[in-house]
Amino acid sequence: MKKILAYVTPEKHASVFDVIVAYDSGADVVVPYTDINAGDMRDIIHSCVFTRHPDDLKNTAIFIGGHDVDRGEELINFILKTFNELSDISRVSVAIDPDGAYTTSSACVVKIKNSLKELSGLNSTILAGTGPVGQIISVLLAKEGSNVTLTSRKFERAKNVCGMIKRRYNVEIKPFEAKNDETIEKAVSDSDIVVTTGLEGVQILPREIWLKFPIKVMADVNAVPPYGVEGVDARDDCREIEKGKIGIGALAIGNLKMKCHHELVRNLFKEKGVIFDLEKVYGIAESI
Repeated sequence: MKKILAYVTPEKHASVFDVIVAYDSGADVVVPYTDINAGDMRDIIHSCVFTRHPDDLKNTAIFIGGHDVDRGEELINFILKTFNELSDISRVSVAIDPDGAYTTSSACVVKIKNSLKELSGLNSTILAGTGPVGQIISVLLAKEGSNVTLTSRKFERAKNVCGMIKRRYNVEIKPFEAKNDETIEKAVSDSDIVVTTGLEGVQILPREIWLKFPIKVMADVNAVPPYGVEGVDARDDCREIEKGKIGIGALAIGNLKMKCHHELVRNLFKEKGVIFDLEKVYGIAESI
């Protein structure tokens, strides 16, 4: 029986990246559904669960992609609501990874945790952290017991994102405005961990700033030079770049992210009715 993946996105186009990874991870057929909102999901779910015998439903799965974590969460919440309207035997497995945020963020935090062993009580700063990856890295670090500050060039933007994180994940993140070298220096001055999650090709943290402070780990998700942290190369894999300072680059994070993404898709077809939310995705990354 063929393994069929319904790839659902609120965007105009399906992610070619996600579709390729799905095939490389063992899906026999990927069916893209684009421009989808929550109201469209009931028909998709019914098509998934009523076309095969309940014993065969492990061969059908749903993957939620797109660029917006909020809209992705809306879709998965509607899926759960629809499942609750059906019998227990009518379930397929579902994964969510909008913009690769769950797999990338999980890989980044696992790398940081492997470097420091214990994150509880440490101070973390996510520079330019209001995008999907920055948000989820903040959540995971907070859940590990770290005191997290999330920055934006505009304080109101950082405040709104931290409020959304509090409502959705019940963790406290401190908002901070960091728009130039002076405010970036203030943001990282007491940090044990700094992660840059800004635009590709934009250096956020100059070497002259991070040298001033006892930062233990610096991670960067930007794979296009100039990289987000001056002195951290994309290939650095928990490398000591200065005495007492570990650098983690985007390609090192990306390597674990890809392994996590492949394993996530493979796990979708191992049993039916499993919801691969952030906690489960993070667990996959830790197990690798």
